[in-house]
Amino acid sequence: MEAADLRLEKAGQHLLVLFDALDRLADDWQHINPLAKGLLQVALDVRSTKRIRCKVYLRPDILQDQSITSFPDFSKLLARKASLEWRRADLYALLFQCVGNAKSGGSEFRKLVADKFDLLGTCNDAGAWSLPSALRTNESQQEALFELMAGRAMGSSTKRGKPYTWLVNHLQDGLHQVSPRSFFAALGTAAVETSHDYALPLDYRGIQRGVQKASEIRVQEITEDYPWVRLVMEPLRGNLIVPCSTFEIETIWKQERTLELLESQLKAAITAVKLPPQNLDQGAAGILTDLQALGMVQRMDGKRIQMPDVYRIAYGLGRKGGVKPLK
Repeated sequence: MEAADLRLEKAGQHLLVLFDALDRLADDWQHINPLAKGLLQVALDVRSTKRIRCKVYLRPDILQDQSITSFPDFSKLLARKASLEWRRADLYALLFQCVGNAKSGGSEFRKLVADKFDLLGTCNDAGAWSLPSALRTNESQQEALFELMAGRAMGSSTKRGKPYTWLVNHLQDGLHQVSPRSFFAALGTAAVETSHDYALPLDYRGIQRGVQKASEIRVQEITEDYPWVRLVMEPLRGNLIVPCSTFEIETIWKQERTLELLESQLKAAITAVKLPPQNLDQGAAGILTDLQALGMVQRMDGKRIQMPDVYRIAYGLGRKGGVKPLK
């Protein structure tokens, strides 16, 4: 490592090594954890070099695992941590950037921005348009622009919410994160569902159906990463109204022998339980802890369980006044 660092210094170069997808290092946490820990220790050692740096992409649940992060000076790595979070302003900035460069409607959108907001973006040599800086960060102006696309209310009045805030609020997981993929899936569906003779590009009813579609996609994504989630969530489908007590969930799991089935499949090394829940040894309480770490559930007052719409809808759980669950 020192020799490589010296060669890079003489050549006037820097080396950046990226690591991602640590959850694919092995098929179970027992083997992943020591490998991930070793990598982080190496990343810490590399900080002593002049020309070599490591960048490690980590899921939040990995950072919360003491078996991975319990080594001297780990806090020095945390000091240089950058959270990859999509804020509401980021999501809408991405939307406007894409619409402004679309082959169909892009020029009309850019003219709308210039005429209504007196804002001009810039174009590079290739002709790609860059969103004006005000529309990247100013949520008041973003909301005014989105209102021209989707109206000012999710219904006859704003009592049901405003499209700009309503959409993101219903796509957030329990960690208050929104996947850009979910955001665009919802908007894409809303655009398709909106009638051609509707006064605006997006109908609020299309946005509601878009959230339902985004929920389906998000559930598919989480079960691809954590197949065990399907085993514990399917028994709850259509059998709960949230928020609910932990007792209600535990009762259903007990009746369906859910945890016994999960443990038996683990022992049989069935591939459907790749990357099993980290706290399975704690029973139902441990499973709920793992679901909370994934952002699938939230605890209210330490006793009741809430599920964000982006998961609740696809799993068919009810909620008073919420978007209708899928059947």
